[in-house]
Amino acid sequence: MRIGIVGAGWWAGFAHLPAFKDAGAEIAGIYSRTPTHAQKLAEQFGVRAFESYEDLLAACDGVAVSTTDDTHAPLGIQALEAGKHLFMDKPLARTVQEGQAIVDAARAHQRIGLTAFTSRGDLAAETAQRLVQSGEVGEILYVRGYFHGGFMGDPQGPTTWRAKAEIGGAGGALADLGAHLFDLVRMVTGLEFTQVMTQAHIHLKRPDPVTNFDEGAVLARLGEASGAFSLSRVHIGADQRLELEIQGSKGALKLSPALWGQGDSFQLLLARRPGFYQPVTPDPSLLRGRNPESAWGYFQFIELARRFLEGARTHRQPSPSLEDGLAAQKVIEAVVQSSQQQDWVAVG
Repeated sequence: MRIGIVGAGWWAGFAHLPAFKDAGAEIAGIYSRTPTHAQKLAEQFGVRAFESYEDLLAACDGVAVSTTDDTHAPLGIQALEAGKHLFMDKPLARTVQEGQAIVDAARAHQRIGLTAFTSRGDLAAETAQRLVQSGEVGEILYVRGYFHGGFMGDPQGPTTWRAKAEIGGAGGALADLGAHLFDLVRMVTGLEFTQVMTQAHIHLKRPDPVTNFDEGAVLARLGEASGAFSLSRVHIGADQRLELEIQGSKGALKLSPALWGQGDSFQLLLARRPGFYQPVTPDPSLLRGRNPESAWGYFQFIELARRFLEGARTHRQPSPSLEDGLAAQKVIEAVVQSSQQQDWVAVG
């Protein structure tokens, strides 16, 4: 299968392109709105740089999109309308309306789509999902989680595109980091968010103003279970960390998917009720031929690329699907709306 890489930033070169190449795809080439960036990455990997998106689409069977959030819907829909399969980085879009348009286009043109949530290919997350499905924690009572990073913790640092609502969406950290956390909750627990209550803030004033949220606290209802979540991009004092804890009637799970480092730089703990956490060794079959000492990001994406290629070959929708991306987007939009209204908001 011929894959076109859309975007030439560090993530495209670090995860998308090498993962697809090593998963067995033919790299048709790279397109970027900045031709010099595409040319530089193309030379690094020995592939072609395209100056026209239409020309890239004509040369491939599917695209892997790694661009700013404001371009996801137009680029994704154009690819689907051209009959190409779509591998879309998270979040799926800036809004539910944009995300729904992508999903509708994939259905209308009968194309395969995947939303590239990194944790879906993580050993700890996949093992935790199996433990919950097998009944190890019993009925889920409540869920706690956070995703904290300090990449915008310097008040004198630059205001990146992620901090601009017109590019990164109104949610800011609630969307950028929340997409990962909310999808991880759905993946591992099998529960759906039904209502949310949020308080969110812009904390650091900068010469170039921030126009979406730096940090937020989210209460959630997931059916009969409750959830509490914290999201921040200005959280200093420690390395960036994503953590999820699930408390159930029979036991509890705590997991931190690999983040930076290697593919095996995760944490996974299981406790029996009443009792204390003990480490859990993931099922080695989940490696699916991958080297756990390979770099985080690439390690997860080579599994996502494999699923996408298999889905295109068999014409079966892979997991995580575009619909999974839309489900996370619905949580994000409800969270943002709740922060504005200061009230509980239904999801969906």
